[in-house]
Amino acid sequence: MGVPDLLNIPSTESEPDTRQRRLKGHRLDANLHDICKVLDISSETMCVELIRYSRQSLAMERRLPEDHATIQQLPVELMTHLEIPILAFQENNVYDIHRARSTGTSLFRNQACRNDWVWVQTGGEEMYGTLRGRLPGKLIALIKLRDYRDTGRVYRLACIQMLNALNSGRPSEFHDLVTVQQRPDARKFTIFEIGTILGLAHLIPESDQRWLVNSRIDLRTFNEIY
Repeated sequence: MGVPDLLNIPSTESEPDTRQRRLKGHRLDANLHDICKVLDISSETMCVELIRYSRQSLAMERRLPEDHATIQQLPVELMTHLEIPILAFQENNVYDIHRARSTGTSLFRNQACRNDWVWVQTGGEEMYGTLRGRLPGKLIALIKLRDYRDTGRVYRLACIQMLNALNSGRPSEFHDLVTVQQRPDARKFTIFEIGTILGLAHLIPESDQRWLVNSRIDLRTFNEIY
């Protein structure tokens, strides 16, 4: 399997709408409580994370209700992949389209479930050393959430199991790669607006809970991290 197949990056496209990531692959319409059952995620945990996201990321007039019973009845669309336009290396108007997949516990093309690694912008460029404010995480779910108080208000969100950068994001002197690992806290996932997802990440397993960031997967990644 070649690198483009591995990362699910098709041929380039000219001048897409670079302002938007696009959720695709409609899988299910239900309320949040039932979506959590399908994903095998605690609905209480989902409520806690949605409230945390709402308080930290949304203006007061756009915040979600904070009553758990109300949140669990919000209408949700469960999606299977996110299209992310990425400016091609050394190009001005040509883009690669990364398709980040998240099938939860369901099979992908009659094989194992697929929940891709992605880059998330979580801080300023001075953070996490050579990662420059980005951290990798695993997609757990992609959802469109509607607020019952305003049916035209849609939140396009990703549930992501985030990793931490070891050694403050500095590359190892032995293999010149950054090491990331599972977080020690009890949080199962963090909720982000899909606009913070920068593209697919390629990680090399080092142990059950540690990975190496493969910054040599392509020239753009190498240029961005180093």
